[in-house]
Amino acid sequence: MKHFTCLLALLVFFYPAHTQQVTKEFNRLLVDEDFTNLNNKWDQQSNSDNSFIGLTQGFQTWRKNEKSGFFIFPQKKQEYSVFETSVNFTFNSKGGKNQSAGLVLQAQDDGTGAVLIEINKKKQYRIMRAFNNRLVPISGEGDGWMKGKKAITSSENTVMLRTYDKIYDLYINDKYITSFTEIEYSRGQIGLYIGANSMAVFHRFVVKTDDDHVGDDSPKPGSIDEEKTLSQVIVKLKETINKKDKRILELENEVRGMNGRSIADSNILRQKADLENRLIACNRELETLKSENYILNSKLKELEEFKRLITQNENGDIIINLSNLTAEQKKQIEGLQSQVKQLNSILEQTKQEKADLQNLLNQRNAENDELRNEKIILMQRLLEKDSIIAELEEKVTLLDDALTQCNKRSGNGSGRKKQPKQQQGDAILFDE
Repeated sequence: MKHFTCLLALLVFFYPAHTQQVTKEFNRLLVDEDFTNLNNKWDQQSNSDNSFIGLTQGFQTWRKNEKSGFFIFPQKKQEYSVFETSVNFTFNSKGGKNQSAGLVLQAQDDGTGAVLIEINKKKQYRIMRAFNNRLVPISGEGDGWMKGKKAITSSENTVMLRTYDKIYDLYINDKYITSFTEIEYSRGQIGLYIGANSMAVFHRFVVKTDDDHVGDDSPKPGSIDEEKTLSQVIVKLKETINKKDKRILELENEVRGMNGRSIADSNILRQKADLENRLIACNRELETLKSENYILNSKLKELEEFKRLITQNENGDIIINLSNLTAEQKKQIEGLQSQVKQLNSILEQTKQEKADLQNLLNQRNAENDELRNEKIILMQRLLEKDSIIAELEEKVTLLDDALTQCNKRSGNGSGRKKQPKQQQGDAILFDE
């Protein structure tokens, strides 16, 4: 879990802003869906988890599953990079306050990631990042929900998002809420979202772009560098996985080689303490790198804005120098991002080692408890045997006393009339 959170901190930076960051004009309409006809446009289904049907008032979505929400995409796949999108929907008036719905952005075709904008009937909103079928908040604290009472209603709402150059402005009911940036995905699909155990009717879905990106279905030339960067990240992740597998084998060999259980338990506890210390150190270093990265991002935006302003002048030398400075700042940011990724890999490896050691320690404790129970049972059996032995010894003592008395009587009867030995012995036994 911690590895995922740290990776998220590397790739996504959330920052509140008091003014809009995206000033682009989106005047070219790409999608204007009123959901009056869903045939060949949207999937209609009815099963144990979902019920999606078209009604006169719109697209009714009911997520019956109480554990997770659901992404809904148009049947025609389309990716967008620079856009303004909005969705208008109404919550079910009879449903609970935990109902939620919203927009899905930058959804990757292979299902590896997406950005989710979600609001609920409690008049709250949150920004989430989907990664490998898991949702992690990038806004607020805890589960990510933030108050939006002045903008959100408990019935009908319109969520709008504008993005350009990987910066996003969020509006709810035409009121500016916040801005954030997502630097991993430059383009992706846009769709609807219905939360767990929620029912909502979507009335309108709109996507717009600017004049420069009409019909932009292919990556820009600059995306070659992005693909190269992603390839490098993949290679590093594979190297990390290989190192992790090697470390797992080493730990397994160490566990097999432990002779004494007490020694093994003490080693596990010591390794656990060392791993916790390493986690603390890595977290501190990660926070430092995040702060430096944020500062460099701010400087880079200022430089790019300054470059845009001076491009109107005829002084080419200044423009060239500024371009070089901007490129240098980008290299520094990429270097910091690489360091943070390496730290994330170490954190995940350390966390896994700690979990494995904790499981082994729990197993040892369970075995020790079992041995203690067996020892108690054996002690009870020994006590029972000691009691039986004492009874037998007491009986032997009684028999010895009886034998002694018999011998004495045999001696006292020597003046009597002699009888054959066998008969005398029989008489003594008879008397006894």
